Amino acid sequence: MTILFAQSWDVIPGKYDEYSPFITDEYNPTLEKLGLKLLGGYYVAVGEGPRIIAVATIEGQAELMKILADSEYRVITNKLSQVVLNYSNRVWVPSGRIQGESYRIQTGAWKFNQYYNVIPGQGDAHYRFVKEECIPGMKALEVPITAGWRLAIGSGPRMLAECTGRNIEQIARAINTSAFRRLVRPLKKYYAMDYSSRILAPTGRIEIPFIMQKMMKGF
Repeated sequence: MTILFAQSWDVIPGKYDEYSPFITDEYNPTLEKLGLKLLGGYYVAVGEGPRIIAVATIEGQAELMKILADSEYRVITNKLSQVVLNYSNRVWVPSGRIQGESYRIQTGAWKFNQYYNVIPGQGDAHYRFVKEECIPGMKALEVPITAGWRLAIGSGPRMLAECTGRNIEQIARAINTSAFRRLVRPLKKYYAMDYSSRILAPTGRIEIPFIMQKMMKGF
């Protein structure tokens, strides 16, 4: 089972010149070496919380726990703490609501993420609403739900509906429609509480090296 490991932080003011090469040259390569598959770096363009989100996957929670207990991971995260603040991490597992291809790098993709808790006693009704209304509705708005996650470790709302768009304009157009409001109003009224959302912009720290690696295979 694919596990999503999401880290969040803010860069310490005045530390960006140290932060940028550290992430590119040390932090990301070390996580890859330890076995995490880096999928995307995002900047929170709209919404609350730390500005930077780094996303990785691994197959199985036991493997993730092994990495987090590794001394090399502790050393590199201690170095990270010298250039960032407000650090937190969350472990997400598939919610089982959405079936699709294996989760992979999505170059240049923007994200519209919706976070919430399911109202007690509404689990089955929520599942039907997501399957019958939300998934086809967001697809029609051209910002499809590309993954559904349940929080396994960490604080905050337990559900994450991850939608994907080409750019912020496409997402903004979609969520500023009556069709979107017809989806989110009953969601918040009947099935969800503690609802919030974010729009995430790709940073390019993961995507650009991935593109270059693919290009170099031809040489």
